[in-house]
Amino acid sequence: MLGACGKEWEKRCLYDQRCIAESEAIIDSVFDYIARDRETDTVLITGDVVCDGELAGHRSLAQKLARLKKESGKRILLITASHDIHTEPKGYSEEKGEYIVSGADKKLLYDIYYDFGLSDALSVHLATNSYCADMGDGYRILMLNDDKKGWGADSYGFYPDQLEWAKAQIEECKRAGCTMLCVCHHPLLSPVKFYRAFSPHEMIEDCDRVAELLADSGVRYLFTGHTHMQSINYYDSPCGNRLYEINTGCLTAYPSPIRRLELDDSGALTVKTEHIKTMAHDMQCKPYMTYLKEHFDFMLRDIFDSAAHDMDRFCSICESFSLKKETAEKLRLPINAAGRLLDTLTFKKAGALLGVKSRVAPRMYDVRLCDFMITLVNNVYGGTRNYAPGSAEYDSFMAIADRLFAVLPSKGLREKYSGELREIVCDILFNSNGIDSNNAVLR
Repeated sequence: MLGACGKEWEKRCLYDQRCIAESEAIIDSVFDYIARDRETDTVLITGDVVCDGELAGHRSLAQKLARLKKESGKRILLITASHDIHTEPKGYSEEKGEYIVSGADKKLLYDIYYDFGLSDALSVHLATNSYCADMGDGYRILMLNDDKKGWGADSYGFYPDQLEWAKAQIEECKRAGCTMLCVCHHPLLSPVKFYRAFSPHEMIEDCDRVAELLADSGVRYLFTGHTHMQSINYYDSPCGNRLYEINTGCLTAYPSPIRRLELDDSGALTVKTEHIKTMAHDMQCKPYMTYLKEHFDFMLRDIFDSAAHDMDRFCSICESFSLKKETAEKLRLPINAAGRLLDTLTFKKAGALLGVKSRVAPRMYDVRLCDFMITLVNNVYGGTRNYAPGSAEYDSFMAIADRLFAVLPSKGLREKYSGELREIVCDILFNSNGIDSNNAVLR
């Protein structure tokens, strides 16, 4: 609708994890897929519904949602998030390059998306566009907007009066003999351990307290987005109450997931992950998932290449994977050193250099560390961290990591690795919580 074109637009499309140029084709194909599905009755959308807060994008999406609702008869429950209220909504043209276009504030978003949850809500928190809706069959759902002031906010989470309103909705739900579900955009639980360690600002503020509040209030299932990672995690409160968080990856980026959720009479939740097969876009004769993965891999390889050879570029793109630019600037030297090392080393060379070649599996000898790291990132986003202890991949990588940190000159880093860092590295390789992040039955 904005007629995006030009060199700046092409650069933006190329160096973003999301398939931005293809996003409308993806959404149209997914909505067609959902419309044909006769087994589900409700669609949950967890925020960040446009790229950079463009008003034209909001209006376009609202039209598509209205058509989906009319043609399929499905109920659509939507919240917005930080990308949807942007300080500088972006447009692109040959003449202007990147330029500012019209955006939307919360009041306007309330009007645009009124028919997708707000219109028949049981209660609305007007200041945040949060609402509580009746799902039928003894369930209600809290749609909690956590973006505060939108893009660039100091933190994301819930205002005190918003939480009081939410607690009142939960109590009313109990009095009605119903069970409460919950949706917000930013995660309460870290999808992987490094996320909380390095990007706590990308999680709900005071997340432990909020998780405890929800769990002890009887909320068992929370649905989130934002991280672009497929993850199912859980939190057990000190009182012994469990909260599951089902975090779903970005629809317009690899692995482009659609979650199918089904609650049975006992309250168990079956989660299945599905994907469309194609879209109305030139995919260069590639399968849909291959096309998306190769787009993602290009960006990942550029990150590793920049870390090795162009730190200015690395610092300019690091926020696309939730590393603050200021943090990257402070760590320029170690990041560059690690980048150069990864660019040249195979597992065999690294094992020989560090004196642990005997602990590297022969079939890993010729695998470049850089290529393996890209595979690990794909696994994190795809929810397939399945290199378990005892596998060639896990044991070889940990042998190198353990030895590398053991010989570091910094005592502080060695001690940090022996504590939390080693656990973080292990978690990247293998999801030890026992839950398949794509397909699971939660009780």
